[in-house]
Amino acid sequence: MGHPFMVVNSFTGREGVGNPAAIFYDAHLIDEAYLQPIAKQLNLVETVFVYPSKVADFHFRYFSPTEEIPVAGHPTVAAFLALDELQRIDGKKKENYRIETRAGIRQVRMVEKDEETKVYMKQAEPVYSSVIQEREKIAQTLGITEGDLLPDYPILSVDLGLQHLIVPVQSLAALLSIKRDIASLGNLCEHLGAKEVQAFTFETIHPHADVHTRNICPREGIEDPACGMGNAALGAYFQQIDRFVGRFPIIAEQGEVVDMPCEMEIDGKENALWIGGMGKVVIQGEYFV
Repeated sequence: MGHPFMVVNSFTGREGVGNPAAIFYDAHLIDEAYLQPIAKQLNLVETVFVYPSKVADFHFRYFSPTEEIPVAGHPTVAAFLALDELQRIDGKKKENYRIETRAGIRQVRMVEKDEETKVYMKQAEPVYSSVIQEREKIAQTLGITEGDLLPDYPILSVDLGLQHLIVPVQSLAALLSIKRDIASLGNLCEHLGAKEVQAFTFETIHPHADVHTRNICPREGIEDPACGMGNAALGAYFQQIDRFVGRFPIIAEQGEVVDMPCEMEIDGKENALWIGGMGKVVIQGEYFV
């Protein structure tokens, strides 16, 4: 039978760019055995399956092409924009929602302004590692030198439900030159207890942006054009080292290296951390099993 789905490009207001995620909004009609194969077949960074929930407005399950993951940022933005497009929710009448995930209950906020809809997800309380001293090893694994790292900024691991290694880089050129050696990167992440690397620099392409970032994953597939959880971890990192705290929201740009530019807002409203942005519906159809 055919199962309806959408693809929404998160963190953009334009077609052809942004970070795509597939949304299956009637997931309770899909046999459990097909979830991972569907995500593998679509081969997007993540696919989200939306279920009814007894404890929240919705239950979200997130799959990469290879595994189920606890929580993800850009598919959450995509899913709420899809549900709004389908009129299963109304962001103009109801702003605040709750979703059930494997990482716990998360709050989601929809903001309608100037005919634009933005979706923000509240983050969990961050868990920080101690300062990681293996700077040379980390730089070599990423294909850059220790001198390419920002000297006055520590390397930390930040866990918001998905653990990210935050790596500060001196220049945009060095950031864009980082290589994805999947085997070495996988060994590094396993050694440091992280899932992914979120590298950043203060040099940006667009003058209104505060940081340029890259999400370097050890898994197979394309590089994530824009990682919501990774950029949220970066916001928590800035809170921990007491930088940018008085300047929220922070504008993060990402995706230039894969020619899919994206823009995210990292905000510190109400003593909490939120990540969000816009999105664009690009595909609507049926998946046949």
